[in-house]
Amino acid sequence: MRPGFEKDYRYLLTSLIPRHLLSSRRLEGVLAALSSGDRHSLLRESWSAMEELVESGNISRQEAVHENGLVKLLYRRQDNKARFTLEMTEEEWQSLQERKTPEHPGLVPSVLAGIISSLTLNGTGITTTDKIEDILGLSGQIHQATRACMILFSESDLHGVRDSDRIRIVPRENLVRCSYYSQVLERDSIHTIENDSSAVMEESYFSCGSAGSVTVLIPLSGRDSQYGIMQVLLPAGELPDKDVLLNYNMIGQGVVRLLDNNRHLEQMVSVDRLTGVNNRNFYETQLPLEIERATRNRKSLAFLIMDIDDFKKFNDEYGHDVGDEVLRLVAGAVREHLRKIDLFFRFGGEEFIALLPGAGREPAERTAERIREVVSKTGLKTENGEELRITVTIGGCVYPENAENEKELFRNADRVLLEAKEAGKNRVKFHH
Repeated sequence: MRPGFEKDYRYLLTSLIPRHLLSSRRLEGVLAALSSGDRHSLLRESWSAMEELVESGNISRQEAVHENGLVKLLYRRQDNKARFTLEMTEEEWQSLQERKTPEHPGLVPSVLAGIISSLTLNGTGITTTDKIEDILGLSGQIHQATRACMILFSESDLHGVRDSDRIRIVPRENLVRCSYYSQVLERDSIHTIENDSSAVMEESYFSCGSAGSVTVLIPLSGRDSQYGIMQVLLPAGELPDKDVLLNYNMIGQGVVRLLDNNRHLEQMVSVDRLTGVNNRNFYETQLPLEIERATRNRKSLAFLIMDIDDFKKFNDEYGHDVGDEVLRLVAGAVREHLRKIDLFFRFGGEEFIALLPGAGREPAERTAERIREVVSKTGLKTENGEELRITVTIGGCVYPENAENEKELFRNADRVLLEAKEAGKNRVKFHH
């Protein structure tokens, strides 16, 4: 942004700066400067907005270069995707420094609540990761030089997008064994730690700053479970009072609300209403993610496709109510004999699919055989007292041993399923 080019400052304020991350007070100043069109007002608000985003952790200040009577302020977005250079004269720079207030006013709680509420709304066109980072960035509005990060227990809550420098994916069981985090998990309450011990600080998954700094750990507990922990770092000598802690907790609850809403919406569009298991839509979303995860971690992914034997007979001879009950019984029996990390889907009609992350052929075959046996012992009695026998046939395949991609995985498993059907049903067969 070169001196004399007011349009550059105007472009920065209208198109480049994310206004939803600015405080209400700063946003009012930006709008007033744009309305007036005054060069000095545009420069002042451009600089003030960039500095506020630095404090909230959304961008970082690289350096200030003084040469030939000009000052160049270099900024960079945290994701490294964009860099900004704000230029002004030395006189303008001195004028801005004189205007700078030493004490950060913070956000009024009601304003903070309103901003968080707007960021948690769905359908805004940005990813869950970006929304969470925007909410965490509000910590800098509460206390100067504060940075908030979070640990998420499950990658699925980010919809497979990514983790970032603010968000880490760490299994809950890893944190339970860590004294730095275990208390906040056990008590499910806010915990404040003075970082005066290098041994303790080494257990943190994020920077703890210098000795004497303070970390606030806030559990992110949703409707049914804990999503993770929000970790707020305050500089040395800054102990948060009760009101400040309440504001940080408000930010944490904003993240929880966003994740709760996402899970609720996912359940509405990804769960088969009849059986209560995941549907085909969710399968088509998750399979490529599981293959990518298996490739990244150099692990196997077992694929089971199962078909209820002679299902048409149940519908034709006993009615669709009986057919529906058969589907529910099979779904329940299979789900009880899968691990928590396994994924189970109703693919369509009488076909179900299970994904077993990390499972090779032998453990997958044992699981498939156990499912086949359990289902074969699950009977159904009709209203007239007739006992109906239910069986399933299962075809299996393992990535990357038997397939290079998701299409091959399904095709190979489906082929051996048909071969097992032709060989007599009620059996398990794996692709060789």
